[in-house]
Amino acid sequence: MKTKQMFGISLLVVLMMACNLTANTGDNPTNQGPIVGQNTAHDPVPVSINDGLLSLNSYEMTVIFNSSGPDPMQSSTTSIQRRRSNESNASFTSINIFVVSAGGEDSETTATTIYQIGNDQCSGNDTDGWSWSSSTPAEAEMQGLITGMLGLTPLIDNPVFVGSETLIGIPTNHFSFKVSGLGVSSGSVVNINQGDYWLAIDGQYIVKYTLIAETSMAADSEVLHEEITIEMNQVNQPVSIAFPQACLDASLVTPEP
Repeated sequence: MKTKQMFGISLLVVLMMACNLTANTGDNPTNQGPIVGQNTAHDPVPVSINDGLLSLNSYEMTVIFNSSGPDPMQSSTTSIQRRRSNESNASFTSINIFVVSAGGEDSETTATTIYQIGNDQCSGNDTDGWSWSSSTPAEAEMQGLITGMLGLTPLIDNPVFVGSETLIGIPTNHFSFKVSGLGVSSGSVVNINQGDYWLAIDGQYIVKYTLIAETSMAADSEVLHEEITIEMNQVNQPVSIAFPQACLDASLVTPEP
């Protein structure tokens, strides 16, 4: 479970960073052409997370992964906080991971913060230290060319329109779904199977997404529980991002050859 979760988290972070790098190529994210289905009142198909984030001038978002089981004491929680300003080509990403091993005897906490402004990036934390890196415009352009091809859309299965709702001031269409085939191959009992997502009517990007799934091999044994939340906290509002002093100090350190 931990390996799969970390893969998903790593991929999501890569896509977030791809938004940074693609912005350096000079592309105008507001001139990407019409979105397929944008004139359909209740179109359930979202644009990819990458395309959705690139279409915004700025945003703040939260992504949370929660997993537990099969040991009742075993769990993993990952929280990603993200702020981005396309106007200043700057972003702030905070990743916190808390893992409790089977039996509940051992736990591990990992915290990483990433600042990116222009072609400069600083990452780390106050405990382990900070590292600084810079890319030339040509390097950033080439990286953006490669990572810009990546896209990610969360699991959506046979969605059903629920209604039109306004979230954080954004008119959205709300859809619900259930993951088909859950428990079929394993023979497990499905205790919870509920997904919901909200798409911005203007832009088809995900404003909020939740998925809760829980299975067990018996009513009270080997319970596997997964929760995923992707939520925009703010869209197209002023965002201020600056390197902290620790990053500025790291930028003065000459890298080893």
